[in-house]
Amino acid sequence: MTIILAGTIRVAPERLADLRPHLRAQVEGSRAEPGCLDYALTEDPLDSGLIRVYEHFVDEAALAFHRASPHMAAWRACWPALGVGDRRMSSFDVSDYREI
Repeated sequence: MTIILAGTIRVAPERLADLRPHLRAQVEGSRAEPGCLDYALTEDPLDSGLIRVYEHFVDEAALAFHRASPHMAAWRACWPALGVGDRRMSSFDVSDYREI
């Protein structure tokens, strides 16, 4: 099974500068994990404060490893102080994934 998670989180636009180092640390840590095929946290250029989330893992075990990682705990721990909220995520089983 290949898994893609996609969604958004929101932060007050005036807190984006404070959030950026945490975004970078989360992306770098996640991309270095075994079983992570891709990971992105990107600012929406048309909706200030909206962060788009894209995660691609080889299987549930890789996703479980990611969820239990120290950088994931640090990422979630910074949210209250920075006002991160309105998390909306969806998970997709893309086992039939193929490049086109």
